[in-house]
Amino acid sequence: MFYGREKELKELELRYSGNKKEFGVLYGRRRIGKSALVRHFFNGKKGIFFQAKQDTSYGNLRSFSYELDKLLNLPQSFVFSSWQEALDSLLQAAGDERFLFVIDEYPYIVSQDSAFPSNLQEFVDNAPENLFIIILGSDVSFLEKELNDKKSPLYKRRTFEIRLQKLPFDEAVLFLDGDSVEDKCSYLALLSSYPYYLSAIDKKLSFDENVERLLFNEFGTFFNLPDQVLSNSTKVQDVYNAILQSVAHRHYTLKTISEDIHEDSSKVAKYITTLLKSEVLEKRTTFMGKKNDHYYVIADPLLRFWYLFIYDRQELIRINGAQVMSGLSKEIKKLLFHGFEDVAILFLEQENIKGNLPGVFPEIQNFRADHTSLGRSVEIDGLSRSGDTLLVVECKYENKAFSEASFKHLEESASIFADKLSREYYIFSKSGFSSDIEKRDNVHLFTAEDMFK
Repeated sequence: MFYGREKELKELELRYSGNKKEFGVLYGRRRIGKSALVRHFFNGKKGIFFQAKQDTSYGNLRSFSYELDKLLNLPQSFVFSSWQEALDSLLQAAGDERFLFVIDEYPYIVSQDSAFPSNLQEFVDNAPENLFIIILGSDVSFLEKELNDKKSPLYKRRTFEIRLQKLPFDEAVLFLDGDSVEDKCSYLALLSSYPYYLSAIDKKLSFDENVERLLFNEFGTFFNLPDQVLSNSTKVQDVYNAILQSVAHRHYTLKTISEDIHEDSSKVAKYITTLLKSEVLEKRTTFMGKKNDHYYVIADPLLRFWYLFIYDRQELIRINGAQVMSGLSKEIKKLLFHGFEDVAILFLEQENIKGNLPGVFPEIQNFRADHTSLGRSVEIDGLSRSGDTLLVVECKYENKAFSEASFKHLEESASIFADKLSREYYIFSKSGFSSDIEKRDNVHLFTAEDMFK
């Protein structure tokens, strides 16, 4: 069943209902839901959806010809002599009606046929107003270059582009209907809001049973996760694996990663650049941190989990995955507890988009300082500033209520920032709040249940 993507579908349908030619580019990391979105949009419309393959140029032309043969009532074995001839014939199939032409994994064709972008450019330029053309791809850096390089044949041809990201909180929750609040928190902490991951959940099984089935099982969907989600330029290569395992184990800077894997920092930097372009790693700075004071994290929590718990244990899991998982239960539970912070931030990002916060806030960042004016270290789960308003976020996934004393400690921690800033506190607590906590207009309290109402 297809869930979510309401904003993207609305935009596509709005453009489709117009009477103008459209040439759109939709891209994002692997398994983010590009094909599923466009296939859902394609349903019931006249057109051709071509899934390119890692094949020769002729192989892709042959596959495309077979799809086009169906529309033109040609023999199913007929192959056009060139891409130009095939695209010209596509116009014949389109006629005067609104016609949707989709090329999925467009980079696969270009990798084998460097002339194809020029063929497509000519087709787009000469296509009639009833054509609605979309190209899709997982090679983010390649498509960005295609769009923005003045030497690219497709430069300035697009009428729209969609860079597909994770689902917003409320759409991700649709996959979890019927689950307990605790399981919803656990699923989002482990899988975030990636639709491919969420769609793999077996509703008949418990959370632990799903984790064992999907990960601690040699036949599990995610047992070889990097093969599925990393781009072809990064997957199944020793240095990439070493870097990602190092980052998963909390080596967050170029220096510490290089030292941990015993590789020259200049070499590691090149690999990290590729991982950033592929949206596997994220470069982050702490709140008010200097641009050069950045660190790296694995953007995908399930991929991080894989490098922490599966990568070095695959042979043991093949023998007895259930026992391996049982032996890691405390570490897994601890990771999920920390993941509650990510769930709360995902919720706040949605509230920000909906306009439910006191201002429009940029990225919510964490903060840590060992030496402060308070004479102690300060750690705050989330901070963001909009004008003169400071958003302060605290998340506690504990079996005790958040108390007034806990709030006073947070309030004191936030006092190290400029006094002229007004403060809005957003506090998330699994176990609720004690009766002594004072009601304040600038303090917003959320239990786990409140997020999923």
